[in-house]
Amino acid sequence: QGELPDTTSDDQGELPDTTSDDQGELPDETTDDSDDFTDETTDDAGGVPTSGPNCWYPMLREFRAYLTADAPNADAALAAHVTGVRVRVPAGGARTESVVRVDFGAGEEGLADRTAAAFARWRGSVYGDRGHVEVLGPAKTTAGLDW
Repeated sequence: QGELPDTTSDDQGELPDTTSDDQGELPDETTDDSDDFTDETTDDAGGVPTSGPNCWYPMLREFRAYLTADAPNADAALAAHVTGVRVRVPAGGARTESVVRVDFGAGEEGLADRTAAAFARWRGSVYGDRGHVEVLGPAKTTAGLDW
């Protein structure tokens, strides 16, 4: 059997190390910078983004707290299924746009609808605003509601 080159090592010398996140040449495409809001509760600086006309504000903790403390008891169980919440008021707009990510599976559209209704009650009662919420889950489980 002949000798083969070591292709499992990341120190080959001929190619750049593309496994490191400190390349400096490539943009940072981690979850903090993506449009996938799953499990993201802060911006890159560790706080709520406060500038820019179209900023999405994370509100996962606040919505979960509402579900577990102030929502009707039937909605408290929804909190464990909410994985991300983003809210924004687009520049020049008067209506709030919201995206709620959930982990409900196929056939659980009813739970997605309940989540949208609970979100609308929360925003209307706590913030007094008007808007639209989209609840998005895997397996094309979705719901939408204006409040």
